[in-house]
Amino acid sequence: MRSPFTWHTPFTEWDMPVAAAVVLVLLAIAYAAGIARVRKWRIRDTAAFYGGVAVCALAVGGGIGAYSTTLFTVHMAQHLLLIMVVPTLLLLGRPLELLREAAPDRVRRGLGRVNRSRVARVLTHPLLAFLYYAVVVAGTHLTPFQQSAATYPVLHGAELLLYLSSGYLFLLPIIGSEPAGHRLPPLLRMVTLLVGMVVDTVVGVTLLMTVDPPFPAYVVPGRGWGPDAITDLHWGGAMMWVGGDLLMAALAIIVITTWVSGSNGNSDLGAWLESARRSALTEHTGSLGAGVDVDDDEEALRAYNAMLTRLSDTGRRSPDRPE
Repeated sequence: MRSPFTWHTPFTEWDMPVAAAVVLVLLAIAYAAGIARVRKWRIRDTAAFYGGVAVCALAVGGGIGAYSTTLFTVHMAQHLLLIMVVPTLLLLGRPLELLREAAPDRVRRGLGRVNRSRVARVLTHPLLAFLYYAVVVAGTHLTPFQQSAATYPVLHGAELLLYLSSGYLFLLPIIGSEPAGHRLPPLLRMVTLLVGMVVDTVVGVTLLMTVDPPFPAYVVPGRGWGPDAITDLHWGGAMMWVGGDLLMAALAIIVITTWVSGSNGNSDLGAWLESARRSALTEHTGSLGAGVDVDDDEEALRAYNAMLTRLSDTGRRSPDRPE
C-alpha cells in the first residue's frame, strides 16, 4: 500500500526507469555538445530544451510517474505533461536545428535527404499527426487499454511513448521552427489547435459522464486516503477537459505572439501574392532574376508595366467581351 499522495510527492518519490534515465541523460549531453560546437545559441532555446528534459524526468520517474497507476488524476497529470508540455518545450529548444548547425557537412546532407524523403514527409504530415494524436488520446482513455497499461509495466511504457510521440508530431507544424516536417500558416495552426481542443473536450466530458469505474486497477477499497474511484475518474476527466483546453489556449498565444513578432506587418497572404506576381512576370517576360525587386529595378518595372498593358489590350479586343 502506497503512502498518501501530497503536494511534495512528485519531487520526493522517485522511481525512474533505467531506459528513460539513459535516454534523458544522453539527450542532455548531446544538446550540450551541440551548443559547444555551435558556440552561438540562444539562452532561451537552451532553457526550453532542458526544461523539457526536466519535466519529462519528473513525469516519468518522479512521484507523478510512481503514482500514475495508483490515481487516475495523477495519470492524467502525467498524460498532459508528456503529450503537451514536454513536446512544447523540446520544440522551442530546436534540437534538430542545433543538430543541423553542429553536424559536419556530410551528416547535414544526410539529414536533408532524410527530411525530404517520402517516409518523413508522410510521418510528419499535419493531418496524419492530428489523427495520430486523436487516436492516442481517445484510445488510451475510452478503451480497456488504460486498464492494461495500469496493470502491465511494458504497456505503461508504451503508453508514455505514445503520448510523447503523438504530442511532438501534432505540435511540430504548429509551434516548431525545426528543419523537419511541414509548416502550417498561422491561421491553420490556430484551426488545428481548436480541433485538438475538441478532442480533449470530448474525451474529458465522456469521462465526466461515466457512472461506473471503467478501470478496476484504480479501484482500491480501504486505501484510507485519496478520492474514491469514480470521483478520481471524474477529476481526471475534468483535468483532461479544462487542463487540456487551457494548454491549447496557451499554445495559441505562443502562435499569435510568434506570428505578430515575426510578420513585421506582412501577412502570409501578402508574401504569397508577391511570389505570384514575380512568377507571372518571369513567365511573360523572362526578365526577372532571382533577388531582383520589381519596384526598384527600372528594366523589370518597365517589363512588368508592358505586360499589364498587353493583358489590358487583349481583354479589350476579346470577341467574348460584352459591349
